[in-house]
Amino acid sequence: MKKRFSITFEITTPESAEDGDFAEIGFVEPEFGIQIPIGEIEPGAAPLMTLRQALDRLAVPFLEDCGTWFCEMDSRHDFRSGAEERRSLHPPENITGASYARLRRLVASS
Repeated sequence: MKKRFSITFEITTPESAEDGDFAEIGFVEPEFGIQIPIGEIEPGAAPLMTLRQALDRLAVPFLEDCGTWFCEMDSRHDFRSGAEERRSLHPPENITGASYARLRRLVASS
């Protein structure tokens, strides 16, 4: 299976929410699920993973279709810091409509 999917993350803290921004954004590394901030990745060099690896890093099947990608419906909460993390699954840019529909049936809750 080819590595063609990527996962992004967004972390919002109470402080960043006041400014209407994220505290941190980036990509999730395929092998260990480590978060890599966007500034540490070369442009166009997003870490890619297989669909199976991607599903292991998400709260599937609780994803919603955002048009061209899928995002977790619920955030992960760090109750000590007040931070919330949400992850999104990004399929290949050249995915066909039929393949996207099959992926939607696999991961979307509705």
